[in-house]
Amino acid sequence: MNWIKFGILLIGYITVGLLPDAVKKSLQHVDINISEQTLSFLSNKSLYGKEFERGYTLLLFTMAILLYAFFWLLTKYYNLGKHARLMRIITYTFASLALLAFVPHNIQPYSWHNLAPSLQRFLHNVLAVVVFLSVPTLIMTFQVAILKRLPLIGITGICILGLVILIMAYLLLSNGLNGIAEIFFIDGISVWIIFVSVTTVLGRQQLEKARR
Repeated sequence: MNWIKFGILLIGYITVGLLPDAVKKSLQHVDINISEQTLSFLSNKSLYGKEFERGYTLLLFTMAILLYAFFWLLTKYYNLGKHARLMRIITYTFASLALLAFVPHNIQPYSWHNLAPSLQRFLHNVLAVVVFLSVPTLIMTFQVAILKRLPLIGITGICILGLVILIMAYLLLSNGLNGIAEIFFIDGISVWIIFVSVTTVLGRQQLEKARR
């Protein structure tokens, strides 16, 4: 059990540090208006070069693996392996994020005469929407799964996620999807990961009582 807790804490720490830090460092080296453009523009080779495209692919694929490992360890620790819906959503979230890593953004207009770039742009947008929906769905499904046994952790986690969703909805309605909204989404999910990691490591006695 201790190695699972250590894995959750380690992967949670790496995940929270890796993505926000990589985004901040990238924004320091490029001229991008995040109030009008999304962060996926950084993967556009024609705008920012091959190096940023490779970095985008590596970062998202790494995040997909870390997120899958994090939730897999959570299901082990909280004994949720038989929760079929949760396990399916974990797989779907990993698959959509991993695929998005290999479908970079492009700004070429949709055209039947330029079919390959048009399909790439369409697929990128679809996968991005799936990721934005699947990650909160995954978190909510996990929180509901532990709610009866661990009401304090369950309710607090739902409140954190609910607040993130409400602020995200406001940002989307106010200015549409842009880099600012994406950065807030990343930071909000990071807060939840920190909360779950810390409560998992420190909440052993509460979990043992719930199992009885």
